Amino acid sequence: MDLPRSSPARLTALATLKLPRWALFLMCLLYTMPGLVGRDPWKAEDATGFGVMWTMAQGGVHNWLIPNVAGAPIFDSGPLAYWIGALCIRTFSGSPLHLLEAPMAARIGTILFVLITATSLWYGTYLLGRRPAAQPLALAFGGHPEPRDYGRTLADGALLILLGTLGLAAHAHESSSDVALLAMLTFTLYAMARSLDRPYAGAVCMALGLAGIVLTGGPYPAVTLLVLWILLVALHPDMRAARLPFILVTVPLALALLAIWPLAAHHFDNSEAQAYFQARRDFWTAYGDGIDMTAVRKYARNLAWFTLPGWPIAIWACWSWRRAAFAAHVILPVGYLLAMIAVLLSTSNNDDGLVLMLLPGVVMLAGFGLPTLKRGAANAIDWFSLLIYSLIAIGLWLSWVTRMTGFPATYEHTMARLVPGFSPKFHWLPFLFALALSAAWVSLVRWRIVTHPKVLWRSVVLASGGVTLCWGLAMTLWLDDINYSRTYRDVAMKLAQAMPRAASQGRACVYADELGIAQRASFAYFAHVHFARIGFDGVQQEEDCPYLLRQDLARDPRVEHLPPGRWQVFWEGRRVSDRDERYRMFRRIKEKGKNSDAR
Repeated sequence: MDLPRSSPARLTALATLKLPRWALFLMCLLYTMPGLVGRDPWKAEDATGFGVMWTMAQGGVHNWLIPNVAGAPIFDSGPLAYWIGALCIRTFSGSPLHLLEAPMAARIGTILFVLITATSLWYGTYLLGRRPAAQPLALAFGGHPEPRDYGRTLADGALLILLGTLGLAAHAHESSSDVALLAMLTFTLYAMARSLDRPYAGAVCMALGLAGIVLTGGPYPAVTLLVLWILLVALHPDMRAARLPFILVTVPLALALLAIWPLAAHHFDNSEAQAYFQARRDFWTAYGDGIDMTAVRKYARNLAWFTLPGWPIAIWACWSWRRAAFAAHVILPVGYLLAMIAVLLSTSNNDDGLVLMLLPGVVMLAGFGLPTLKRGAANAIDWFSLLIYSLIAIGLWLSWVTRMTGFPATYEHTMARLVPGFSPKFHWLPFLFALALSAAWVSLVRWRIVTHPKVLWRSVVLASGGVTLCWGLAMTLWLDDINYSRTYRDVAMKLAQAMPRAASQGRACVYADELGIAQRASFAYFAHVHFARIGFDGVQQEEDCPYLLRQDLARDPRVEHLPPGRWQVFWEGRRVSDRDERYRMFRRIKEKGKNSDAR
């Protein structure tokens, strides 16, 4: 097998410096924690995910087995991420501990899934990177890197690429199922790599990963990866040892794990479970309805920036390893990418979060492109990262100083228009954290430029550091402004003040008319609104609810289709930062014209 010949003796020096595990763990925490602390659930996926978790944590067995947001069932994702978030709410927000508020407690699950993603990617790349086919050319007089050291260095580079990916930052800080699906997909890719040297351990991990994928992102990604693994086990000589463990362990264990949820649901409420899983099957049948060109065009537009800087290096890796294309460290990430592209082409859902499914393959493949990356390309990535992220950081600092001081007045007025009615306050702790991040960035840039480190991952260290810096500055200096513009707390609290006592204490049901799921979750949590349940056919279940909450657009009001009877608007409001969304609360007027709902 011909290996890439652009990695000569210099790889000995390049592979000698490995990041210690504590440093990798610290980097992951620095990347993950800003944006998870000190804020409300945000519009829209974040509030939706939190709504399911909060409903589970507050409700009984039914809510745990039939995922819903304040009575509105959820079909587009499985319950695994919500179970973890609800357990965290119960543990850290409920009695007797009550250490954290419910939104922050729910995000502990997000931290867990980010760490699973990072760990799975690192170990998967390490296992493939230490294999003989991935090693650089041996030197005539020795001195080439040891396979384990070389694998660790490749894994460090892959993790840095992941942390430097632009599209991951926002989704990795939401209480949604997207990051949970990413974690399960990455874990499954790791299981494939583990099966090469420890088939039975890999088979167990494969079963856990496939079950986790179904319980987060639905059946199609899991089935596609299952077909890929069957083909690889049947055709690839290095993977033949995994055939028997796959048949004896992976398939039965995955089926057993997947059977627990529906069996438990049918045991506790057979009729409700039958209706739910039938509606869920109908949803996923429509999911695989063929190629939707609108979704394909959106994916094509977003993919370039979403996976930057990984995709250029991944393309280079495919070219440089073209003569060893059937080697395990190439065929696994490439096959994974092809499988996920097939999944994306089979759906009309154009949610940005679905592009996350491509990240594990792109990043792992890019990790194997680092050793053969030309010096000019590596320097280009370096200088691009240095220039772009430094300018963004300077802009964030200058804008924040202007916001705090009010000088110059014209610029401050322009920024204030984005969050009308909000008065910024100075907080010492976020300010000091932002200063520490900025000082760390300056030190990193100086280390990279002055010392010229001879490490394989030198071309991506500024990219990962720059994303961590800019995200950290935005989530410390500007967190209050962003939270004010994306939360529903204020409008929900105004509704709670206007509602009669019976409704504000959750004793009177409220119909929802054209109300989004994220808005439903926010009003239920902040204003304690007790919404009428929605059936699996979309029809509201309760009868004779005395109130109705309606959402429409101020510029284009929807035609009102109110329930039978006379209805009167007694409250109207909107988020201050959103000029278009409008909410109106109606009260049912009794025939005699009297309202018995006294305050």
